[in-house]
Amino acid sequence: MSKKAWRILACILIAAIVIVAVVLLNQGSQDFREKYEGVDLSTDVEGIGRSDTYANYLKAHEGVGTGTEEIPVDVAAFEGDGTVVPDESGVQQVRTEDGNYTTWKVTVPADGMYTVRMEYLTVESRGVDVERAIYINDELPFAGADTLRFSRLWVDAGPVKKDNQGNDIRPSQKEKYEYQTAYCRDDMGYETAPYQFFFKAGENTLSLEAVNEPVIIRSLTLVPFTEYQTYDAYLASQPEVSMTEDGKAYLQTIEGESAELRSSPSLYARYDRSSPSTVPNDVSHTVMNYIGGDPWNNAGQWIQWTFEVPEDGYYNITIKARQIYSRGSISCRSVYIDGEIPFDAMSSIAFSYNTAWDMHTLADKEGNPYRFYLTKGEHTIRMEATLGEMGGVLKEMEDSIFRLNQIYRKVLVLTGVTPDRYRDYNLAGVYPEVIEAMDLESKRLYKLVDDTVALTGQEMCIRDRFSSMVKMPSCPP
Repeated sequence: MSKKAWRILACILIAAIVIVAVVLLNQGSQDFREKYEGVDLSTDVEGIGRSDTYANYLKAHEGVGTGTEEIPVDVAAFEGDGTVVPDESGVQQVRTEDGNYTTWKVTVPADGMYTVRMEYLTVESRGVDVERAIYINDELPFAGADTLRFSRLWVDAGPVKKDNQGNDIRPSQKEKYEYQTAYCRDDMGYETAPYQFFFKAGENTLSLEAVNEPVIIRSLTLVPFTEYQTYDAYLASQPEVSMTEDGKAYLQTIEGESAELRSSPSLYARYDRSSPSTVPNDVSHTVMNYIGGDPWNNAGQWIQWTFEVPEDGYYNITIKARQIYSRGSISCRSVYIDGEIPFDAMSSIAFSYNTAWDMHTLADKEGNPYRFYLTKGEHTIRMEATLGEMGGVLKEMEDSIFRLNQIYRKVLVLTGVTPDRYRDYNLAGVYPEVIEAMDLESKRLYKLVDDTVALTGQEMCIRDRFSSMVKMPSCPP
């Protein structure tokens, strides 16, 4: 596409967003519900839009129930590419290399929606995430099923040492090779729950194409899809425990920099001297006192800590954090206890912009702290970067850009990249669907503004994002 074409497309996108932003900023805090209320925004104009989205896939199978039981796959009985590799106990596994296409047959008792769980072991290679594409009955079910990512495990190569000036020396990172269990999920983070796949009654084929990196697959299991349970259901499923007075006063601090496992070698311990509230703190020496920050910005990246509790009971969790990276927006994390999200609220915990370190007690909207049941002994807590509710908004924005590209290409066929200013192209007569699609897209953009404001709690200054391109005055600080 030529530079002129890209400029025209950029103008279309910028104009649409800036018009909405200008009205919003000039008229104060209000919503645009009257612009789109009563309009079915889930439909597309014929010929404009995507048909291979995950949302459309779910819609096509919305009448199908979930499976009733887990169905293991015999990984050693594969067809196609792969090498059988026994583990230390003699269990047959399969190793696949870059470019391999490996197929398994699986029989299900009835039509149903299943998630796919994989137990795997990374092997020494380039140190990047494992990538796979999944095919059901030799068909890619939807866009996104071809970009599945499976993380590696990283740890400190040794303890933190000090130099001759008393400053902490950050240890290098090394990969740890042990089995992991993960579900096939959206690598972009638009969907927090694992992908659902339709399997028909009878024999099916499940295939994995090795897009990047070798891996050893120990097991594959079809797991009936279930929604995360509510907090009330979680409490109802836990035993009743009467905490002692000593138990109620129990306090344990887990330093962020003491994380044992992480999904990326860039998620190492760091130091902060900007605040005396960091622990440990030293005004004259470099000391490691936090983890995360700038590198912890991609959906799916996670950090894990190990801790012990002295007795069975319910515990509250408070996170000391600072979110200084997304002004006017939020950063979200999923919280896993012992490898599982305990209830729905933990699938996305939001951290608003704040220049100071803040104490975030995991609590409901009324501020009542959540109670987590833990048995005596060792446990793990993992925090994973996720888009949370913003994922849906960003996915809609991506789809909107895709449709605007299609609109632009249709117009381009008629007008060319250098339209004749003296010619009436009769766009409404030649391409009436384009006019209809543009009207529908404008309503979607109004709703996207409302959804973004509702999630972030403030009107984002969109002018600043585009002021350099459209030469509009920037927003006041």
